[in-house]
Amino acid sequence: MRLVLSRLPARLRTTAHTKPSTRLVTMTGASTESIAHAAAPFHVSAYNLKGHSPVRDGDELSQPLEPADVRAFWDNMRPEKQPENTHVTTDVASLNIQELRELLTTIIHKKARKGAVAMELYTQQCCDIYESLDVDGRKAFLQTLAHEFCAPKAAAQTAAREYLDSAATAVDPAKYAHLARTLRDALTPQYTELFDQINRLPGGFAFLVHMRADMLDYIRNNRQDTAARAMSDGLMMKLETWIIGTLDLKRITWNSPAYTIEKLGQYESVHAVKSWLDVKRRLGNGRRCFGFFHRSVPMEPLVFVWVALSDSITSNVQTILQDCEPTLSSGEDAAKCAIFYSINSQPGLAGVDLGNFLIKRVVAVLRAELPNISTFCTLSPLPRFRAWLEQWLTPDRLHTPPNDITIPIQAQKDLIACVPGASTWTAALKNIIDSRGWTSDQVTLSAMEPVVRSLGAYYLVNLKRGKGNAAYDPVANFHLRNGACLHRLNWRGNTSYSGLRQSLGLMCNYNYVLDRIEDNNERYVRDGIIAFSGDDPYIAQAYKHSAKL
Repeated sequence: MRLVLSRLPARLRTTAHTKPSTRLVTMTGASTESIAHAAAPFHVSAYNLKGHSPVRDGDELSQPLEPADVRAFWDNMRPEKQPENTHVTTDVASLNIQELRELLTTIIHKKARKGAVAMELYTQQCCDIYESLDVDGRKAFLQTLAHEFCAPKAAAQTAAREYLDSAATAVDPAKYAHLARTLRDALTPQYTELFDQINRLPGGFAFLVHMRADMLDYIRNNRQDTAARAMSDGLMMKLETWIIGTLDLKRITWNSPAYTIEKLGQYESVHAVKSWLDVKRRLGNGRRCFGFFHRSVPMEPLVFVWVALSDSITSNVQTILQDCEPTLSSGEDAAKCAIFYSINSQPGLAGVDLGNFLIKRVVAVLRAELPNISTFCTLSPLPRFRAWLEQWLTPDRLHTPPNDITIPIQAQKDLIACVPGASTWTAALKNIIDSRGWTSDQVTLSAMEPVVRSLGAYYLVNLKRGKGNAAYDPVANFHLRNGACLHRLNWRGNTSYSGLRQSLGLMCNYNYVLDRIEDNNERYVRDGIIAFSGDDPYIAQAYKHSAKL
């Protein structure tokens, strides 16, 4: 996370840091250089401090960048050995909670006496303080904000009583509207004013995205903190509102700024980027990458998608990630399929549905650029499949396999034969997935394929989230809600460590049949009906079982 961009004159920034509330954080033992680094605005990163020219706001992604420049950038970005006591983060013990309350109160209740400039200075100072804190310090900051600056209960109760009393009696319409507005304001958490003030800062939107990522990390370890969860949800809705009309779709290429390419690796959560050669391959011939960029942060993608052009629907991701020179029958212009194999967004935007809009925009761009492409398909993970399977393989099922999943008799026998002493296919399956080395045994792999694909089809078609109609798997729900069809399950689709850990290597194609998207979306959202576009026998069998239910 980086500091909020402040374009205020240096004199004003200095003035802000000399106010009494700067005693909130004491940075003992830090060198002058490290303190300057900590107080640097959002655009003054380590890249600038090491002697490079700063990146100007508004530089376009089309700006050419030679490979030698990229290598030089990374050589200079490698962390150098730092002398002791030069760290810029401070611990929670250095945070004065009482003075933090006073600063937040000044911002939220607009107690600054010198107008908008002073409010901006106080807000900038609050952001700088937050950035200087370590994990525990930020935790204390967020707890204070969520619990002490939520909607005040007493004021909300008083406003509610007055509103209800006025509704029971004849009052002036103007007074009634005033009471309604007062009730609305009383029910609005106070921290929303802080979010509004931060968003007004240049670079403030990016700061809030990163701050929400910290909120989500905190909530994962403190699920009982409902106040923090409410604050995170409130900020999510704010971000979703602010995003509307401010996003630009851009293609990312090897000539894009190094800062942008760096973010692709940082935010890639599906197929990890291992090296610069890996990035170059994914941006090379027969490949595309598109991202949505917020206009206040024109070089950092909020959400991006990787696309592979091919002659047919790809069944495994190794073909895409490891192919240095993708094979197309007659070049890119003759490609028939566009495979969306990874969609990523910044962690702080979790819950904000940008992927749907991104896919639709990218489909339109690709159709215009490459009119021969007629198939738009994904190659997607099943991130919860193995975790579900391990829970499903209970002791009772190991002893007596259930009848609600159809596994061919011969497939059951073949799997049992792979594990001496196993009496059921479920016991054999658990023994195999709990062991090491099964991925290199061809006999075991052949025996597992029909069993795992049958279980995968059941998992996608029949498992629902809670009592609703939404698919249990989050990736499946995302694509099905967007109008895609369930197309094919791919055994050994992802043989990486992550792929085996998440889904035993199973992957799925979701097909965006353009003239069926709206109908598929309506049927899925309304009735939970999953559209099917392929001839996968395992998915077809799962559909038959679902129909019987």
